[in-house]
Amino acid sequence: MDRLVTDVLVIGGGGAALRAALAACDAGADVIIAAKMPLGLGGATTYPVAEMAGYNAGDPHVPGDVECHYQDIMAAGQGMADEKLAAILAEGAPETIDELESWGVEFDREGDGYYTFKSCFASIPRTHVIRGHGEPIVQALIRQIRRRPDIQSLTGVTIIELAKKNGICCGAWGVDSRGKLIYISAGAVILASGGASQAFEKNLNPGDVSGDGYMLAYESGARLVNMEFMQSGIGFSHPLMNIFNGYIWAAHPLLTNSEGESFLEKYIPDSMQPEYVMDEHRKHFPFSSSDDSKYLEIAIQKEIRAGRGGRHGGIIADLRHMKDDYICHVPDDCGLHHMWPVARNHMKDKGVDLLTQKVEINVFAHAINGGVCIDAEGSTSLPGLYAAGEVAGGPHGADRLGGNMMVTCQVFGKIAGTNAAKWAGIHRPQRESAAMYPDDRLWEILHRKADTQGLIHELQSVNQHHLLISRNEAGLMQVLGTVERIGRQLAESPRQDAINMEAFRLYCLITASRLMGEAALRRQESRGAHYREDYPIVNPKLDRPMFSDQSI
Repeated sequence: MDRLVTDVLVIGGGGAALRAALAACDAGADVIIAAKMPLGLGGATTYPVAEMAGYNAGDPHVPGDVECHYQDIMAAGQGMADEKLAAILAEGAPETIDELESWGVEFDREGDGYYTFKSCFASIPRTHVIRGHGEPIVQALIRQIRRRPDIQSLTGVTIIELAKKNGICCGAWGVDSRGKLIYISAGAVILASGGASQAFEKNLNPGDVSGDGYMLAYESGARLVNMEFMQSGIGFSHPLMNIFNGYIWAAHPLLTNSEGESFLEKYIPDSMQPEYVMDEHRKHFPFSSSDDSKYLEIAIQKEIRAGRGGRHGGIIADLRHMKDDYICHVPDDCGLHHMWPVARNHMKDKGVDLLTQKVEINVFAHAINGGVCIDAEGSTSLPGLYAAGEVAGGPHGADRLGGNMMVTCQVFGKIAGTNAAKWAGIHRPQRESAAMYPDDRLWEILHRKADTQGLIHELQSVNQHHLLISRNEAGLMQVLGTVERIGRQLAESPRQDAINMEAFRLYCLITASRLMGEAALRRQESRGAHYREDYPIVNPKLDRPMFSDQSI
């Protein structure tokens, strides 16, 4: 077993991880980045599922603008966001624009200033546009990392367990691409490994976003929060996968099932028209139980469940009427006029002409609004362990502002890196600071010969049907029963000598699914991204976050 020593270990390779590594290094620490994929090729930040990235920041030169950003975060969070973290995010966002621009990231301009639009759940325009989704951010961060010799990148490494000594996180065990065990002793560890959207059959994330960070934190005894708030939404599903951004609904695309029927009318109250529901959805991409836009996802999911999906499993969407002479007459309060040509050209570059062909759409898992609890310093409840990005919980709530995830990675990546370096300066890493080998139970899981692909598909399927969009007690109990059975099948499968990393991936997805399912079952109401058919309205008595740890 190889043994390495560093001041700060960063787990992950996306926008939050790279920003944390830079901050830790600039604060004087030696840094190791442990990432499953080569830098720039893994994580959700660079995953090409959208024509652009939204990036939120208030204008500090406009009185009240930053405060308005904070107020919008809290309003969207509906009592579930940490007010201190929300304030830190709003106050720290503007300087990240300057920083990223100094590193070569380009934001869309309009006249002498930035082009901004009113994104999901916002009260005013503040969302800046980066063409190419998060790729420009990650490439800029990589260029900065390459200029810092004190940052070492270990790619092809999967971290399997956090190490502790005397109740303090002091490193981690990992497995490299050869299946060889490594131990990294660290003064501090930063989790920046992304979310768990791979727990769902339809998702808008790459394969390496499989809930590792939630499992690592939970197994180490750290506390998690808001795991029931799984952000989901509608996306193009065929002939390619892409986010179906909210502004598109302003043009009223035509939706039909496999029988050629317009079906939305069946799922909305008699007092509503389909155009009204679409107009409500133009305000935001994600599903939310908080307004009447919810009927779109509910209707699409129910039609597909009933077997009336198209040839490729989705609902048929016809956008062929959305030509320039039509779009120019559609009210533009959501970025449609600026962003629709960008989206249309983005899709055409990938071989799909939305003005000449129909497509299919579906409901997708996108990002988790909860995660590992952090404080104002990015520290978790486990001393020595920090977290940033999607894996961290607190800055977001029941709903999340569009454009807030990218900026959260930069603001809290910097905070976590800086404070982890300070901690490591006091708690120096030791080569022999923990047990010689990982936990026996986990080690046995890694050596199980199971039908992992079949079990993962079964888990994704039950989550897609009962943990995404419409939830109820019976469905959630089915999710948790399936999670328990699959976990038992994995543990009881035959042992093999070689390490099976797909068994580890399955174990992470099992853990994340259980955390989400249990939290969704406990929250007996509907609020934001969490919708219970059996509890369809907000319960004022539940206006506080719910936590998850090994004591619950």
